[in-house]
Amino acid sequence: MKLYIVTATDNNYAKYLGVMLHSLLENLGDKTNTNIFIMERSLSKKNKMKLQKIVGMYNLKVEFITINDNDYKHSFPEVRYWPREAYYRILIPEVLGKDINKVLYLDCDLIIREDISNLWNINIDDYFLAGVDEEAVDVKRKEALSIPAKSIYFNSGVLLINLQKWRENNISSKVIQYIEDNLTIIKWPDQDALNAILYDKCLKLEPKWNYSTVIQKMIHIDNPAIVHFIGPKKLQNSKHPFKEEYFKYLKSSLWDQEN
Repeated sequence: MKLYIVTATDNNYAKYLGVMLHSLLENLGDKTNTNIFIMERSLSKKNKMKLQKIVGMYNLKVEFITINDNDYKHSFPEVRYWPREAYYRILIPEVLGKDINKVLYLDCDLIIREDISNLWNINIDDYFLAGVDEEAVDVKRKEALSIPAKSIYFNSGVLLINLQKWRENNISSKVIQYIEDNLTIIKWPDQDALNAILYDKCLKLEPKWNYSTVIQKMIHIDNPAIVHFIGPKKLQNSKHPFKEEYFKYLKSSLWDQEN
């Protein structure tokens, strides 16, 4: 089995990414043929070495994909705390080899608590992607994006993507165009645009695959597979039920002595 993992980061999120990759690989059963791609634009040599060292603990390598920011400066506006790298998931079908037809995109601010191959093996042949429904999104938000009230609105932090369908239908171009045309409407740039284009082409995953801070307020899951520390404050919230587990992985990472 070939497993393709894609993520994106900047220097501010490198520590979170190190923890995420550490937790993912620690809980992955068969690590053979696991391919990890990190999209970035200005990641420091120090952080690249740290990330490679963490992955190297599991006898794997990282492939860094450097994005030329000038190529997309008009398409990716910076909004609030949203880093430009958050948009890079939209470009995955363009920057990966055409021989790769399926990828799992993961945000940095996650911990993986289950063998990720269980998610990877979900069949999405008839879908463009699979994601977890962020059910707290209100009807007015969907209406603004021209999404039917009863349709899914998925969180873009964990996405199983069918690259073949994506490429055949020029989804990257459509999403970028939507962002450019709707700057006054979108609140969460990549996520709003992805949902506006793909809400009816997404397989709904179980909430355990992206147990975000938002979903925790609505659904209690004792043993989620992926915990998503969503929002600008991240782990400054001392009441987060999985905070100690995050620090367990941080303690055995190369960022343990840093703030």
